[in-house]
Amino acid sequence: MGEIKLSPKYGVNPNTPVCFWCGKKKNEVALMGCVGDARKPGDFKMQKNAVINYEPCEECVKAMGMGVMIMEATRTPNWVTNVEFQNGVYPTGRWVVLRAKVARKMFPYLENDVSKAFVDAGIFDKIFGSV
Repeated sequence: MGEIKLSPKYGVNPNTPVCFWCGKKKNEVALMGCVGDARKPGDFKMQKNAVINYEPCEECVKAMGMGVMIMEATRTPNWVTNVEFQNGVYPTGRWVVLRAKVARKMFPYLENDVSKAFVDAGIFDKIFGSV
C-alpha cells in the first residue's frame, strides 16, 4: 500500500465514503491526503461525504449477490460520472437484480456463469423505467 501524501492545508483530509450504487454512507473512513485535479492542479479540501470508487457497500453486496445484476451504463461520460468503470463503460448508478432464470430469458446472450451485465441506458429505461 502506498503512502498518503499529506495535504499542506488539510493534513490527512478525511472523508466518509458514500456507496455509488445506493448513495448511503459506508462504515469507513478514507484518508485522502493531498487531493488534486489534473484540470485544476492544487490542493483541495475533500468533501465530508463523497463517492470515491465503485466498490459497493455491504448492503449492496448482499443485494447484488441474490441473482444477476443488470446495470445501466453509457459508452461516454454521463450525467452521473465521467469516470470509467471499465474500458468504455460509464455506469449511471441505476441497477436491478433479476433471478438468474428471468435474466437469461430477458437477455438470452448471457452465459450461465455471468452474474453482472451492463445494459445501454436507453434499453434499461425501456425495460425497467425509473427504478
